[in-house]
Amino acid sequence: MKRLNRIIQIVWLAVAAVAAVEAVVEYQKASGFNSKVYLMMGAFVVALAMYTLRKRQGKTMK
Repeated sequence: MKRLNRIIQIVWLAVAAVAAVEAVVEYQKASGFNSKVYLMMGAFVVALAMYTLRKRQGKTMK
């Protein structure tokens, strides 16, 4: 079970990284903020929150 939790943590980190890169690329392409940039920034925040939640959950697992 701990192994699965660790894999899920890594997946959430990957999602956060992709969302951050997409937000930066779209920001540069559009020369400012637009709805896709906000969406990707939101996905980044959610992914980091889920990573943190899973990490805390892993500490309490036996």
